[in-house]
Amino acid sequence: MTLTPQIEIDQIRRAQQLRLRRFRLSGITYLVAVLATYLITGIGIGDLNTYQWGFLIGYVLIGLSIFSVLFYSNGNLAFLESSLTREQIVYSSIYGFLVMHWIPEARPIILLFFLPPFSFGMLSLTLRQYLGIVAIVLGIYASFLLWEITQNIPGYNLQYQIFLFGLFSILLVWFAFFGGFISKIRRRLRFQKEETKQALEEVKIEIEEHQRTQAEKDNLIIELKEAISEVRTLSGLLPICASCKNIRDDKGYWNKLESYIQYHSEAEFSHSIYPDCIKKLYPDLADEEGLK
Repeated sequence: MTLTPQIEIDQIRRAQQLRLRRFRLSGITYLVAVLATYLITGIGIGDLNTYQWGFLIGYVLIGLSIFSVLFYSNGNLAFLESSLTREQIVYSSIYGFLVMHWIPEARPIILLFFLPPFSFGMLSLTLRQYLGIVAIVLGIYASFLLWEITQNIPGYNLQYQIFLFGLFSILLVWFAFFGGFISKIRRRLRFQKEETKQALEEVKIEIEEHQRTQAEKDNLIIELKEAISEVRTLSGLLPICASCKNIRDDKGYWNKLESYIQYHSEAEFSHSIYPDCIKKLYPDLADEEGLK
């Protein structure tokens, strides 16, 4: 179905408004992550110095600013995936890895930080896109672990870190399949909704066309009835007297020619005298008129 430019503009505007609402929700998610980090340090599981807190908060503000400019300037429309969901998930994951590095004691808890950003993918990402993000995040996580191994950190338990990495990998892959399944259902429902809407529009057009055609038929019937009522014709054999010219009707009664024709048609008579009849009936008048 071809859309007019105005309809396309309205659809883009509504989609952009929806993306802005999602982005505001992601801003709240960042706030929750910072608050959770504060609570972790507040109960004594690790600690962050002023520099680290400043870096984390600055990182969040820079990310929100960049994505805000893209969304409010419609710059996000230049991307293949206009919601920038993948970019936001990867960016927020880096925040989680920073906290994991600075508060290693709380690493199992911090890994839960990754789930809220991943849940946003259910609104737009396909399974392939989800798995691509999982590969990127796990790649960053693996690089992070390799860097830690080279640092010879005292008390570093490599087996425990590999266990966490494996558990985290399983969780993210499962989340990708689950999110991809939900996203597929959502797209299917949206497609069915569009099909239903289009079908209803077609039915509406057919009903209007049927009503218009029926109205034309009704008008034509009325016109035909009016025409029939205006036109009355004589047909068939008429028994007429050879002498007086009276006509016998279907009931056997004899009617004067004038009466019969007026009754069975729309014709009306105006009387005059045939010239030969004038000479026969009124010879004096015929001489005056010069009739021969």
